[in-house]
Amino acid sequence: MSQESIQKLRLWIGEQGLDAFLVSQPQNRTYLSGWAEDSPEAGTLLVGPEHLFLLTNALYEEVAKREAPDWEVVVPPAREYPQTLASLAKEHAWKTLGFESSVVSYAAYEQYQQAGTGVFTLKPFANSYIEKLRLTKLPEEIALLRRAIAITDETFASICAWIMPGMTEKEVAWEISRKMAELGADGPAFSTIVASGPRGSMPHGEPSDRRIQRGELITIDMGARYRGYCADMTRTICLGEPAEPRMREVYDAVLHAMKTCEQNLHAGMTGSEADALARDALAQANLANYYIHSTGHGVGLQIHENPVLSPHMPEDGPLPVGCVVTVEPGVYIPGWTGTRMEDCVLVKEHGVEVLTQSPTELVILR
Repeated sequence: MSQESIQKLRLWIGEQGLDAFLVSQPQNRTYLSGWAEDSPEAGTLLVGPEHLFLLTNALYEEVAKREAPDWEVVVPPAREYPQTLASLAKEHAWKTLGFESSVVSYAAYEQYQQAGTGVFTLKPFANSYIEKLRLTKLPEEIALLRRAIAITDETFASICAWIMPGMTEKEVAWEISRKMAELGADGPAFSTIVASGPRGSMPHGEPSDRRIQRGELITIDMGARYRGYCADMTRTICLGEPAEPRMREVYDAVLHAMKTCEQNLHAGMTGSEADALARDALAQANLANYYIHSTGHGVGLQIHENPVLSPHMPEDGPLPVGCVVTVEPGVYIPGWTGTRMEDCVLVKEHGVEVLTQSPTELVILR
């Protein structure tokens, strides 16, 4: 837990005219408390001017006390969170409580309202200030991301030495998960994508029983989770020389788009400006019509978080120094194949540091 982040949140709470704030989004809970529990139903945090409460149930009590030692863990009887919240608010004279309306259900909201009658009122916040704090990674967060990315790189190197024609996409995905665990990862940060041959035209194609063949493009999108922090990397490879010259041309264009974006990306740009760096490079190669997604997204406690590098968000604020984002242009041609390349980069004032270190060679000799 960062005391600096807690103090910034408390300052914001006061500026909003609030007495306390409820934190229910799982990764926001983890960011503030260190309690690494992904289940939305596991509990909620209550941040006051001088007190930090973690409300949970008996199933999570022991772990919560160990992982969040600076928080007072409260276990409501019979999981009566609204009633316990009302008691705490009354005890500390908290009249106005903020909450994350994007993650609290309407049913839960009504229960809080009913329990708080005559004690407190609720004020919704669709965009939590905590997510703004999470944009800029703390030094300890960057260290954890570096380790998650290093595990991903080492796993990819192992896969490149191991993979052979005739293996199924599912077998490759399973080996990726096994190797990540062997290297100390919590597990995969998301469901691994292995899309070979004509299935490469599906950006999120799930691994199938299709057997990989020599001379076709194979897109592998993978990432390790380490102590809650997520890596994200994509590489397209080919076992032996590509069967068609066009495969190499498309691959080279996508790789060039990724490198162009990385070489020109810096803090202060908007997400749409960053997206244009890769999109314009593919347009010059007459491939823009086959680029059907955004150029990147933030990574951290979630595999997809802000900021977003997208043409659809022209009014987003500038990219801050210290955010970690992906750069992942791709080309997908239905009925033929596809390719995507993706790195994680740390945004700095005058450029980026490319954190992903996996090679970008297309051909693996077999």
